[in-house]
Amino acid sequence: MPIQNPLRALVLVAACAFNISAVAAVPAGAVACKSVETPNQQKDEETIRRIERGWLAAEYQGNVDFLQCLLAPGYRVMAPNENKIRTREDLLERVAKNKGKNPVIPPLETTVVINGDSALAFSLMRTTNKAGESREIRFVDSYYFTDGVWRAYSGVDLYQP
Repeated sequence: MPIQNPLRALVLVAACAFNISAVAAVPAGAVACKSVETPNQQKDEETIRRIERGWLAAEYQGNVDFLQCLLAPGYRVMAPNENKIRTREDLLERVAKNKGKNPVIPPLETTVVINGDSALAFSLMRTTNKAGESREIRFVDSYYFTDGVWRAYSGVDLYQP
């Protein structure tokens, strides 16, 4: 049977190919981010502070789903105490080891700078080391706003010995 309308046939083939590639782009077991990310995100300082607190809680409690949604695919963090740059996958692997833990999450002081769709969060966490000595941990996280949510794309950890 000859094709009656070649242009229509081409459009249908292209649409099918797009739908197949869209389905293939969602990995099995992908996280439904709306259910785990920080709710009611705005382009304001308070939202970034809530995200920073949520991030800290996720690290302490092993909430990999939260971080999979927050961290951009190419996320990198500079870890001077380790003399290396860690990837998103490195962070997720480390955090997964805390799954099921419920430690006390230290308070966080965060100063936020927003410039359009970009934000920087300068955070200070006061805690104690294993010997019970006071310790300050400082870090800077970089965000961009897309599709109604903030995504972290880089960070710098600054540890005080």
